[in-house]
Amino acid sequence: MGDLKSGFEEVDGVRLGYLIIKGKQMFALSQVFTDLLKNIPRTTVHKRMDHLKVKKHHCDLEELRKLKAINSIAFHAAKCTLISREDVEALYTSCKTERVLKTKRRKISRALSTADLRPDLAPTDPFSGFWKENKLWLGLNDSPRPLLPIRRKALRPGDTALLPASHLPHIFSKYTGHSYPEI
Repeated sequence: MGDLKSGFEEVDGVRLGYLIIKGKQMFALSQVFTDLLKNIPRTTVHKRMDHLKVKKHHCDLEELRKLKAINSIAFHAAKCTLISREDVEALYTSCKTERVLKTKRRKISRALSTADLRPDLAPTDPFSGFWKENKLWLGLNDSPRPLLPIRRKALRPGDTALLPASHLPHIFSKYTGHSYPEI
C-alpha cells in the first residue's frame, strides 16, 4: 500500500480523492456519482459515459484498500471502478452542459406555451387535442361534424330508463356514486 500515490483534487467545490495509476490521476466513479454529479440522474451520466467512450479501470485489492483509507469510497465497498482525470472533466462538462441546455429549452418552451395560451381559450377538457374547432373528424376523407354537447343529468326517483341493466354485473364508481354495467 506504500507504493500507491494518492491525493485530493477539488472540482467545482467538491473534494475528490484520486490514485496515481500508470502515471495517471484516477478517480473513484462512485465518488464522482455521489459527490460531483449528485443532482444528475445516473442514467444520464451512464449515457454520457457511453457517448464519450469513457475508459474504466477496475480496482485491484490494494487500490480498493487505498481508496477506503482516503475515504473516497465506502468502507464496506467490495469493488470499485476508476476513471481518469480527463474523463472526469469531459463527463462533468458534458453532463452540466446538457443539464443547462435542457433547463434553457424548458424555460423557452414554457415561455412560448404561456404566451400562446389565452385564458379564454385555454382547454378545460383533457381530450381537447383530439377535437378541432368543436368538430369531430370521423375519418381522413370525411368532413368534420359538429360536436354535440354531453350533459350529465342527475337521476330522479322516476327515471328508471336511465338506470343500468340489473341483470348485468355492476362496477361501482366512487366518482359519480352510480354503478355501471360491466362490459
